Amino acid sequence: MTFLRRDRPSQGLSVLLVDSDPDFLKRSCKLVAEEGHTVWGAEDLLAAANFLADNLPDVLLVELELLEMDGADPLADLRTRAPAAPIIIMGAGAPGVPFRKLHRAHDVFGYYDKRHGEDGLLLWVNAALASARQLETIRRTRHGLRRVLESVPQLHEIQSLDELTETILTLVSGLLGGQSAFVATRATDPVGKRPIEGFIYSPQSIDDFVVSAASTDSYPRGSTIEKLRSVPEHLVRRAVEEHSNIIDDNHGVLPLSLAEHVLGLAYLERPGHGERDVDLLQLFASQAAAAIRNAGLYELATVDTTTRVFRKAFTLDRLRETIKLAWRKAFPVTVLMLDIDDFKNLNEKHGHVVGDRALRHLGNLLKMNVRDSDVVGRFGGDEFLLVLIDANQAGGAIVAERLQSALTSEWESWWPPEMPVLTTTMGLATLDPGDVAPFDLGFPDFPRVVEDLVEEADTAMYRARNDGVKVLAGRTLRWPEFTGH
Repeated sequence: MTFLRRDRPSQGLSVLLVDSDPDFLKRSCKLVAEEGHTVWGAEDLLAAANFLADNLPDVLLVELELLEMDGADPLADLRTRAPAAPIIIMGAGAPGVPFRKLHRAHDVFGYYDKRHGEDGLLLWVNAALASARQLETIRRTRHGLRRVLESVPQLHEIQSLDELTETILTLVSGLLGGQSAFVATRATDPVGKRPIEGFIYSPQSIDDFVVSAASTDSYPRGSTIEKLRSVPEHLVRRAVEEHSNIIDDNHGVLPLSLAEHVLGLAYLERPGHGERDVDLLQLFASQAAAAIRNAGLYELATVDTTTRVFRKAFTLDRLRETIKLAWRKAFPVTVLMLDIDDFKNLNEKHGHVVGDRALRHLGNLLKMNVRDSDVVGRFGGDEFLLVLIDANQAGGAIVAERLQSALTSEWESWWPPEMPVLTTTMGLATLDPGDVAPFDLGFPDFPRVVEDLVEEADTAMYRARNDGVKVLAGRTLRWPEFTGH
């Protein structure tokens, strides 16, 4: 027969008592329950074993006499079912040889002599529960530390700031849980910059934080904190000003700090019962902040600030790597050169602000209409270079037509009607592997391959403009031209 108390306290601590005396069992369960713990009682080892098959208490108290009645080793079975729970042996009298054998064999926490009354029982129970709490804290800390350390390589991959904030969002949601979340970063990077004379800058200000990644449309990308009505601005401001995590049942704010600068923050609505260890969260936050800083430096070196596509040098570097891979794997590569028609006239007539707006929109349109594996870069003032991986000449022509169609349809939705519609001219050039594996032809002159491929696309673009067409495919290059065969 088993006595069961179902009301579980908020701290979630639980005790299983196993004793053959029903009166002692009932009194003891009531006594421990009055201390605010969940208590279960079992009158025999079989009932205890059945209970442990589906439940895991924090502490076990087992009568010594029950253990001695079985010639086998019943405590070993209980220990197997509850490997981490401290076990207290109960007996009427001083511990003897049987207890010492059990203590050595099963790492028994202690011995409660029933003659010591209720105070003695509570003393042992509280001591065992304190040990259980400490062990659980260590276990959770180890588990949390492992999760944080496993996240570090993901944070420090070479990636754009947009990709990084999505990674941070996924990781912090995994650590803390929550119904919805967003990650915000600063619109300006304050690290390493001297303050402008006469201008007071506060590294703890939240005025220039904008949402970079979100799990729901309730937090629109690009929104400032003050525009997010469901987010308590005073909590976010306090967390940033104090460089401290604020986590309760309704909100979670995790500042992402590098030295004295808060470079980002993560917000969660109704955090779950995830990681709450301050030191572990701070470790994650500092790694995330360093990754944000590195991503900012990476973008500064590789991304054009006006168009938000890759800079020329980085684009050509990616083209070189793509061609080397194409040589090893024998797949085609198509390069597309694109130029805005009459862009100089647009700048002179409508101003450079309008011109920059056109460049920025075109860069975004190009990125949205090619694959993630393809490369989009700014080659010159109004020229763009696209590297289409594993695309032959026909595939490149399809991409060019898709871009022309997208340009026409999407431009009408935002371009002022009083201004002329923007048009482009494109030229294609393809490097085709042919029938013979390029690797078997020998080592090619890779710099020359890059130069000739770009030159062919550029020539095709200018021929298209002279011929009055929007897209023209240039000559297809083949590997024997660059290997001496």
